[in-house]
Amino acid sequence: MSITIKVAGPLKQHIPPGASIPDAATVGQAIERLALPEVGSLLMLVNGQMVHWHTELKDGDTLELIPAICGGA
Repeated sequence: MSITIKVAGPLKQHIPPGASIPDAATVGQAIERLALPEVGSLLMLVNGQMVHWHTELKDGDTLELIPAICGGA
């Protein structure tokens, strides 16, 4: 089983384009295997749908990780 990983923002410097992870059963497991630096909250999508940490993954899924952006005056 292989999961394609897409990242946005500052995570791009840590994950190369077209990266994949074999044998991750859940979104959380995939993220842990990436060993990303602390970036705060993440928006997690599988095949374009928002998901949570315990969402199960299937072979061929695409996991997209987008750091949450905070701001204000």
